[in-house]
Amino acid sequence: MTFEMLKQNIEREQKISQEMLELYSKFEYFKALPNPVKAEVENLKKSFDSLAFQLKIINAAIPELIEGISFYKKIDANVSEKKLSSDLLGVKFQEENNREVKLAIRKKDKNNFLEHLTLYQSLAKQFKKKPNEEEAETNLDNIAFYMNISNKLFRNIADKLVAKGVFDSLKVDLRKITSPIIVNTYVAMMLFSSLVGVGLGLLFGGFFWFMKLGVLSFILSLVLTPLVILGIFYLYPSSRKKTLEKEINQEIPFLTIYMGAIATSGIEPSKIFTIIVASRDYPFVRREIKKLNNYINFYGYDLVGALKAVARHNPSDRLAQLFEGFATTISSGGDLTEFLSKHSDTLLFDYRLEREKYTRLAETFMNIYISVVIAAPMIMMMLFILMSLVGVGGALTTPLNIGLLTILIISLLNLGFLVLLNMKQPKF
Repeated sequence: MTFEMLKQNIEREQKISQEMLELYSKFEYFKALPNPVKAEVENLKKSFDSLAFQLKIINAAIPELIEGISFYKKIDANVSEKKLSSDLLGVKFQEENNREVKLAIRKKDKNNFLEHLTLYQSLAKQFKKKPNEEEAETNLDNIAFYMNISNKLFRNIADKLVAKGVFDSLKVDLRKITSPIIVNTYVAMMLFSSLVGVGLGLLFGGFFWFMKLGVLSFILSLVLTPLVILGIFYLYPSSRKKTLEKEINQEIPFLTIYMGAIATSGIEPSKIFTIIVASRDYPFVRREIKKLNNYINFYGYDLVGALKAVARHNPSDRLAQLFEGFATTISSGGDLTEFLSKHSDTLLFDYRLEREKYTRLAETFMNIYISVVIAAPMIMMMLFILMSLVGVGGALTTPLNIGLLTILIISLLNLGFLVLLNMKQPKF
């Protein structure tokens, strides 16, 4: 139980550290405003201090928890969760999402911890994200069980394959999409999913065998099912990277204009990115800028080094060019406002060209739509009618079946065109 409480304390410390980083970003944003609201700045400071105090109390209990972990001492089964040792106490409380949290703290810190916890929960309500502003991020809790099974069965094999460089391109793609899953675990999940695919292939093959579709269909289902699953896992990061690149490229022209407007005030360059993170107007670029802030605040990089590091590991070449140009301008002492102004002009020109290409593409789709969706079904219907008159085609050429088949084909074609247009349509 002591080991489990140690794990929960460490997880809580990680969460508190993330919340402190978010509060720090908001604090820097409000401080950078021309006329910051003093009450909001003060509440942010109190919330940050409250989290820091909680972190200190939780961390103070860790040494004693570590001392309680032993491989040679007899474990007393009668020790309750509430009584961990003579100096530690187990506490339970609920977060806003009704998730129960269990921690171990020192008895003498109990009152102070609960006081600061209550203070933070009351102050944090106004700083929490609204539901429509929350980012769609991967919830690892939902796939934790699947990850654990995959690691137990295939982690050793995955480690050997990754060490040999078999999945170097996959590793790069996972890093560029900021995946919370490391490449070794992802490869283990991919191999385990292929094993599950073998089971599904047997199931489908048995069904085909029962339907008397032949041995070939059984073999194909048994071989193709795991291969398709393996291919989907391998290609997903690359596909996701391309999607993110498209989304980021559509935000960059307007982001650069916004950055140029902020830079005209003479603000410190690093504060520009803090303001963008707090504004939430550019959700896809914001993810990369949060990585930039992490390099500065957690890893001790300076702004130029952080910009170059993020430029190397982001899905968009245009964003990489912006960050590298930003870093070069700062290190060479150039005019940042002039650089952002000229760069935004170039990006806007490219944006107009892309809009022009989309307009021409839409016209092409319109011509194809007229040819395929309107003319083709009419020709097909005439062919079916001629087949029915000649007596070829059997039940397929009855008037009812002809009508139903025509409606089905037209519906599928319309749906396909809608999906294709939605995929090609710019977001801005």
